[in-house]
Amino acid sequence: MITVLVLIISTVSYTLATLADANEQVKQNITNFSRGSYDILLRPPDARTDLEQKLGIIEENYLGSGEGGITTTQWEDVKEHPQVEIAAPVASVGLFTALKRTWMIKKENDLRYYGVDYSTSDGVNDYTYGKETYMYDFSSDMKSIHQYPSSLEVLNNFFMEEIASFSFPISYHQVVAVDPVEESRLTDYNLSLLNEGIDDGLTLNYITKQELAIPIISLKDVPVPNTIKLTVDSLEEPTEEEVKTWSSKFVDSNPIKTMDLNPIQYEKVIQNYISKKRRHNEEVYVYRPEDGPSPFEILPFYVDEKGKLSPDDGTGEDYLGGSRTPFSQQIGYKLSPVRYDIKNEKELSVTQTGINDDYHAPTYREIEEVEYFKLNENDDPVNEQEAFEFANVGFFSIKENTDKLASAPLGIYGSTSPYLASDPSKKLHPSAVPGSFITTPAHGLISLNWAEKIKGEAPIDAIRVKVAGLTGYDEEAAALIRKLANEWEKGGFTVDIVAGASLQELSVDVEGIGEVMQSFTTLGAADTVVSSWNLLQVVITVLYVLVAFIFIGFTLFHLLEDRQRDEQLLARLGWSHKLIRRLRYKELGQILVIPMLLVFIGFTVYGIIQEEWLPLILAVGVSLLTLLVYAFTTSIQKRKPKKVKQSGGTVTQQNIWFYRFRLLASGLQLLIVTILTCFLPFFLLQSVEQTTQTRLGNYVHGEVEGLFILIIILLYGLSLTTVYQSLKRLWEKRENEIQLFLYLGWGAGAIRKYYLKEVLFWAGIAILAGWIGSICISLYFLDVSTVSVLIGVLGAIFILALTLAGSLYILRCLEKKGGRNFAH
Repeated sequence: MITVLVLIISTVSYTLATLADANEQVKQNITNFSRGSYDILLRPPDARTDLEQKLGIIEENYLGSGEGGITTTQWEDVKEHPQVEIAAPVASVGLFTALKRTWMIKKENDLRYYGVDYSTSDGVNDYTYGKETYMYDFSSDMKSIHQYPSSLEVLNNFFMEEIASFSFPISYHQVVAVDPVEESRLTDYNLSLLNEGIDDGLTLNYITKQELAIPIISLKDVPVPNTIKLTVDSLEEPTEEEVKTWSSKFVDSNPIKTMDLNPIQYEKVIQNYISKKRRHNEEVYVYRPEDGPSPFEILPFYVDEKGKLSPDDGTGEDYLGGSRTPFSQQIGYKLSPVRYDIKNEKELSVTQTGINDDYHAPTYREIEEVEYFKLNENDDPVNEQEAFEFANVGFFSIKENTDKLASAPLGIYGSTSPYLASDPSKKLHPSAVPGSFITTPAHGLISLNWAEKIKGEAPIDAIRVKVAGLTGYDEEAAALIRKLANEWEKGGFTVDIVAGASLQELSVDVEGIGEVMQSFTTLGAADTVVSSWNLLQVVITVLYVLVAFIFIGFTLFHLLEDRQRDEQLLARLGWSHKLIRRLRYKELGQILVIPMLLVFIGFTVYGIIQEEWLPLILAVGVSLLTLLVYAFTTSIQKRKPKKVKQSGGTVTQQNIWFYRFRLLASGLQLLIVTILTCFLPFFLLQSVEQTTQTRLGNYVHGEVEGLFILIIILLYGLSLTTVYQSLKRLWEKRENEIQLFLYLGWGAGAIRKYYLKEVLFWAGIAILAGWIGSICISLYFLDVSTVSVLIGVLGAIFILALTLAGSLYILRCLEKKGGRNFAH
């Protein structure tokens, strides 16, 4: 008994102390990790998407597109607020094509075939540019030039002398305007170059007019997302007769005119005559996106001696030069948001909106073309006040969300790639085709000063606010953030509190690709974690304390019962009442006081070593409660047994009523075990599911998961031990009764059936009460389904079967102990 009480008091005290420590740890984790780069997001009225309104989630880089709606004056007012530390605006400028320019390769001779294939990929599927790009070059010392291109564009780009030149493929890139000062404070990026002039001499060589150049900083390691395959082959020199034959097949002996008037005829001549001059000893070069330029980089590229695509800054010996098209970014594009179909809280779907004409790749957004300024016939701006060119002045690298539990959705820097659900190694990324379901991070940043010129008087799409004076996300910080949010909401903004947000992954069924796991930011993730944890902690603590003290009460009750029987025997032997009482107090003192002292000493040593005194304080409290339970059980034992009145019930019912106090602990534990089995698993699953949806919740759950597993094991262990011991004590108490039945000739099967009917009756009532209780609790806390109810019924039946099996086992043991032999 001493060992049992030591274990119970120490285990309960330490477990409750651990729960308290876990609670502090959860709160500290929330405080330390729930606050991201900023706290509040301000947007124009009615800015929320369906996903935000229905699920409280937002996709990455969702601020990369927008119509504006906030003026710079409104931003200045927010920035000057006394409780604002940072107010960083975002203005989505639009989608622009990469700078239109050529790349070059030095000719080895004038009898060459050049074939260029362009392709792009979304990480799962590859898409090839549908139009052929080639040049058959039969030039010979410039005496006669015979060139057969695939298009006029190829002919115009192709150099006549020592250089072959081709265009980079078209691609589309997001440009966003920010305030360099506030954005640098928010992100720790160095954006000072946006406020400096364009002084680089080489850069100016490629800018038409300096006053029209907009400094832009490009996202590093985000090149034009195309693969270029270059095939170079030698050609046999044609005879004059062959050239005459070719010419006779063209309209007016003019291949270019034929290309324009009858492209089908032109292709037939190429295939039937000219292509046969290839020697088919070609060299193949493949240039992947990482080999190419940044979309806003101005330097020309060429194929170097090693066959690599390299930038040419004009300082090398073999400077090839290159060409670019001025004002090639006069046209921009605006993308509509992705339309997600919401299946449930964890599953979304996206359908295609069309197919791209060039690559035949699927698109998932509507695209609107915007002409920002017009050009005249000489490709000069009609109105220079409207014209602009992007001039790359530097690079920045994304580091948002790296090893962070919180996610302040900056809206333009998200770098988490979706991946195939069936193969996580396959990461998805936007292709060169506009309209991907993946919202790209900003590929170029410009100063907010240019936003009004491009977007109009209210260019800002959002303001990201960091509240001053906060060091973490606790209750005080949350209250201040809510206060400011309410203030700005009354001012007409759409306001979202992003402090306490965290990333989660959802399944997205993307038409044409399949099931994709995509990251979304969950607003209010910290509040969800705290509320789930608090509720879970209360439920676990209440159940654990109930089970533990029912076990203690059961143990003390039977201890006192045995002691009462022994005292009656001592009284018959002549012991005085005073002597018996002195012995009782001595033994009970040893049984109760010694375990408590041992626990106190143990936790005192633990407190000195670990400087943690909560287990000792709780051990004192548990000990006092144990003494109260002892006093209660003593009062029950002192009650004079009432005379049993014969009732109209069956013998089974009368037996149960007679032994009701012995069955009370077992009944209560069976009731709790039933609640544990029918309610707790579903409650835990739902709580864990809600908590672990986000990165923050997953971390917090991982920190306390082992503790919950241990407590649940202890709960079942103590409960089932109480039931088993109670049954064992009951049958041992009735051993003479069992032996009498055997003496009267009852068979073992009949005896078991007789007693199991009792167990089935009272255990069935306790389990049924527990099942009903679990259903009622589940209806309050959970979303009850037919499946959960059926599983609960099966759980209750299992507990009843386990109780009957335990009873049967104990009865068999009593029979082997000597009941049969005694009867015979």
